[in-house]
Amino acid sequence: MIKAFLVAAITAVVLFGCAPAWAQGHIVKIKLNDGSASLNGNLPKDYTNRTFIKGLAMYRNKIDDLAGCLILLEEKDKASIIGQFLRPGEPPLRNAALADVLYSSKISTSFKMNGSYMIASAGASTGSVVELILTDVNGVLVPETSIPYLDICKAARNVDKELKKRIYYIRSAKLTSVHSRVYQEIGSEAGISGTVFSAGGKVYTSSDQFKTDYVVSVDLISLTNLLLTRNCDGLISNSELAVRQQNDRARQDADRAEQDRRNKESELRGAKSEVDDLKRKVAEMQQTLRKQQTTSDEYKGQIENLRKDLVSAQQRVNQVNIEIKQQVESNNRVVMANSEQQNKSAGEEKNNLVQKSDVGVISEVKNLSEEEVKKMGFKEVKQ
Repeated sequence: MIKAFLVAAITAVVLFGCAPAWAQGHIVKIKLNDGSASLNGNLPKDYTNRTFIKGLAMYRNKIDDLAGCLILLEEKDKASIIGQFLRPGEPPLRNAALADVLYSSKISTSFKMNGSYMIASAGASTGSVVELILTDVNGVLVPETSIPYLDICKAARNVDKELKKRIYYIRSAKLTSVHSRVYQEIGSEAGISGTVFSAGGKVYTSSDQFKTDYVVSVDLISLTNLLLTRNCDGLISNSELAVRQQNDRARQDADRAEQDRRNKESELRGAKSEVDDLKRKVAEMQQTLRKQQTTSDEYKGQIENLRKDLVSAQQRVNQVNIEIKQQVESNNRVVMANSEQQNKSAGEEKNNLVQKSDVGVISEVKNLSEEEVKKMGFKEVKQ
């Protein structure tokens, strides 16, 4: 009966308001349901299939900076961040449908993950159990269209084949809160306070508040597998060909613009020459009139016509100047449009390549320097 019942002396605050019962030496028997069925529940596969990186605790408040990174898994449980690869202007997507409880159970020393970093090193010891609640509180994902395959192909072009096998792309990252509270085993004759739990004929009690820790986990894609979905040589060749074609078109546009400019300048010189010739004729006619001292209507008409021709020629010069200015502005727009078009990249088809790495928990992470990354064969890496 001792295993089935808890015999306890109870205070008025704890049970039923029976202060006189304890003061008068009364004993109250309370039957507790056996909680063994809820002890050591299995963690969900969605959680255990993640890679837990202990050294990434520094990303707790900025996991956006973690998604899209290439990470090198070194010997044992160490890792190094190589650099982040995302399309410009396309940050990782935040998961707004979080804050649901992933796991809630009590664990003992026989729990498979007892003391693991996967549960923030929370662990039961002999004579105790731990109440454990896991909740995803933040998550980010790099959409397929935001993975810059061409940039990754170029950066990893000279990386050793064997080294590539230990490099992974972080497709998504999650921050998980771990709430834990320790229950201590008590004897059948001991007084109780706080929360009580019974399992396997033993009684546990706790007056502690929940302790909260956080763990960072990621979903990884092998760099080798990631690049197998794309023909890197073809991507690079097509990119280089597109750049050459764009440069050729830009050069042709520039040549046409230069030829148009020369034609306008030639036309301007001709118009100016015509103006100068008309000015000379007007001056000669005026000189002739002054010498002859005549006010003949015929000469006046000729002078007036010459003046009209002069005004018309001057207007033509002004119009040509306007056209040249418009041509220059048009050429500038063409050059700017060509420059912007060179910066655009084509989107790629969607693939789901998330995989579990061979290393379940990584305890130490460091950021590689630019010189260390280049020694690995990478180039054009964004730090």
